This record gives sequence, C-alpha cells and structure tokens, in this order.
Amino acid sequence: MSSQNPKPTESGSADGFEADEEERRPTFGDVFGNREAAAFLAAYCVSSAGSMLYRVAVTFLVWDSTGSAALAAGSFAISFAPYLGLAQVLGAIVDRYAYRNVMVLCDLLRAGLVALLLIPGLPIPVMMVIVFATAAVQPAYSAARTSTLAQILTGEELSVAIALNLSATATSQIIGYLAGGLLAAVNPHTALAVNSALFALSAVTIYSMVRLRPTVNRREDRRHVLVETGEGLKVLRDNRVLRTISFAIWGLYALAAVPEGVAVLWAAHLGGGSIMQGSIMAVDAAATVVGMLLFTRLVRPSLRDRLIRPLAFAAPVVLIAALLDPPLAGVVLIAIGIGLSTAIMAPMNATLAQCIPDGWRGRIVSTVNGGLQLSQGAAIAGVGAVAEFGVPVPYVVGAWGVIGLGIMAMATRSWPSPEEIRAAKEAAAASSR
Repeated sequence: MSSQNPKPTESGSADGFEADEEERRPTFGDVFGNREAAAFLAAYCVSSAGSMLYRVAVTFLVWDSTGSAALAAGSFAISFAPYLGLAQVLGAIVDRYAYRNVMVLCDLLRAGLVALLLIPGLPIPVMMVIVFATAAVQPAYSAARTSTLAQILTGEELSVAIALNLSATATSQIIGYLAGGLLAAVNPHTALAVNSALFALSAVTIYSMVRLRPTVNRREDRRHVLVETGEGLKVLRDNRVLRTISFAIWGLYALAAVPEGVAVLWAAHLGGGSIMQGSIMAVDAAATVVGMLLFTRLVRPSLRDRLIRPLAFAAPVVLIAALLDPPLAGVVLIAIGIGLSTAIMAPMNATLAQCIPDGWRGRIVSTVNGGLQLSQGAAIAGVGAVAEFGVPVPYVVGAWGVIGLGIMAMATRSWPSPEEIRAAKEAAAASSR
C-alpha cells in the first residue's frame, strides 16, 4: 500500500470546490443512468428475492414437521454458520479471480443446491446439511458483490448505489417473504423451485450485462491462501476506521435481525401461521427501504455521518417495546421501527467500501460479513433457544433490546472523526492506483 500523502490543494477555491463535491447528493437517476450498475442491482434483487423466499419455505417446513421452536429458529440461523472461519478463507480466494465470474458461479451453485430440496421426503438432518451447503456459497457471493459494485461506482454515487443495493435486498424481502408465506402455506416445494430458478436468472443477468474486470492481484504474487486470509484480518484489525465501523454494523444487525428471525415463533405466539410470519418479515423490509432511501437521498453527507452514533441506539429502544407483549398491530409497529433503524447502514457500508483498496475487498468484506452474519445467527439462535424453555417470545425480544443498549454503547464509544475517515479513504484510493 502506498505511503505517499495526497498533494495539498494550492488555493482556497480548490478547497471550496472539493467541499462542494463532498456535499453533492447524487440522484437515483445518476446511478440508474449507469446501465451496468442498473443491471447489477436488478440481478441482485432477483437473487435476493429467491433467498428470502427460500428462508420462509425452509423454516416453515421444519416448524410444520417438528413443532420445535429451537429447530425452526435453528434452520434459519444455520445459514450463518459458514461465516465462522470459512468465509474469511473464501474471501482470499475471491480476490484471486474476477469478481463478476465469482458471482455467476455462486448463483449457479446455489440454484443446484436448492433444487436438491425438491426431493420428496427429505429427513430434517439432510435438509439441514443442504441448507448449510447452500449458505456456504453465500460468503464468496457477498464479497464479490460488494467488490464489483465498488468497481462500477465511486464516491457519493457509491453511497447512493449501496443504499439502493440494501433497499433492493429489503424490497426483495417484501416480495420473497410474502410470496414465501403464501407458497409455503400451499406447497413449500413450489417456493423452493421458484427460488432455484431465480438464482439461475441472476447468474445469466450478471454474466451478460456486467463487464468483466480481471483481478488486480497477479498470479505470481500469490501466497498460501491462509497467509492471504491472515493479511486481510490484520488490515481490518489495524485500521481503526474499518474496525470501529465493522463493530457498529455487527451490533446493529444482531439487533435488527431478531424480529425477522423469530417471526415464525412470534406468529405462533399470536395464533397465526405462515402468512402472518411472512407479513411480519415484509413490513420490516418495507420500512428498511423507506428509511434507507430517504436518509441517503435527502440528508447531506456530513449530517448523515454525525447522525450515525445517536441513531445507533434506535434499534435496541424499539426492541425493548416488545416487553409489553403487544398484539399483532404492536408487533408490526416494532417491525417497522426496526426497519427504519437500519437507515444508517448505507453510509456505514459505503465508508467501508471506500476505505478498502482494490484487490483486498474480497478478504476484508468477507471478514466483515462473517462477523455480521455470525452476530445475527447467534442472536436469532439465542432468542429461539430461550423461547424453547417456555419464555414467551416478546419477553425474550425485549430483554435482548435491553442488552442491545450496552452493545451499541460499546460499539460507538470511540467513533472515528471525519478527518480520520477522509484520510482512510484517500489512503485506499492511492494504494489502488
């Protein structure tokens, strides 16, 4: 990585121009006007919709077959297990190849694995193995996806694109969860067949419409994959901006994932079924779309950065309301509040992407995603396990919100200054040249 400092500007007018550029808010049209970025986002929305539909179908199958709260939550949480160790190694492998090609391969593998779930009469243990194998592909796909988007767009356009990307995830959740709830009630295997087809469609779209960019890492410079994995972990550990923002992301997602992850249990607590489950998940996603797009588009960049720390406490406060054991309307309001609380994820993820040099994104993004997914999985599995002992779901969720206040206080206590963030972005840009 380059140690050279950027050249200072030679006049006050140049400084003023740079400040104006930093405060400029690109429109959604600026992003969608880039045909490659638009195709990328469309393909990801299709792939993500399939993933959400798949989650509803699998958790409903397990709950319907066993009646076990722990197994139902576990079938959802097991998809996060590959992020413990395996994700980081996959990230080093991803950096060796063209990110676009990695995305295509991952979609095709997942299409084939989900198709195996269509085999009639699969025992629950076999189903769990397939769920794990499907999830094992996800870390490589996620790292390649983030890395590809950072190659297509830069600066504030990247921030808007990440907001659209995360909103596409939430939009696909609305479609996937609602469709999954309806299809699972009729025939869960139909939901899985649609999911497999969506993965295949995403692969074709990415291959045909996203430009191939070869990796910047030369074959002759490669070392053992574990050595390269360790280097990525070291960069994340030693860079205070990357480390601090990563911890905040992990804490927020551990809190925000709980209503979604235990929706099947909450629906059962309220006397509902898969349609209620899908509805709770969907309103969470809808609020995420609204909050993230408005926050990114209407709030100027400098103010967004200042609001991140106080808004980090919104999620635990919302969860604490579950202690009141609300009816369905109250649960829906909690889900909406959680969705809105994730609006700060877009600027945090954009900052991460801009602070990582090209050629390192696979390793570092995989590590960050690994912590994110493991924190979500642990939270969901923990809430499900406590509920298995007979504690009502609302009280478990509310208690997790109380704990979450402490988690976010620790995650945000030493937030980097704007100057530190700017310096990290400049260093990453310089070393990528």
